Amino acid sequence: MLHSKIIILMLLFVSFTYAEVTKGKQLFNEGSCLECHNHEDFGTKKSKIKMFKQLEARVQACQLAGNDGLFDDEVHDLSKYLNKDFYKLKK
Repeated sequence: MLHSKIIILMLLFVSFTYAEVTKGKQLFNEGSCLECHNHEDFGTKKSKIKMFKQLEARVQACQLAGNDGLFDDEVHDLSKYLNKDFYKLKK
């Protein structure tokens, strides 16, 4: 019984994380990110971003500068997408 509860919790976590990344990718594609950046700008070895919180702060700053009007949860989702596909930072 405990085994099945653990499996269910793991599946919920994976599906929730996938939903965040999927929403982040949608925000990236619909947003103004590529007006200032190109794909090569994200996650390069020269990047000063070394932690997820730094990435999230940078995304917040960019969206404010671009006047995108994203909510905090959208900034988080976008950061999760950028981390998964480009930065690959540990939390």
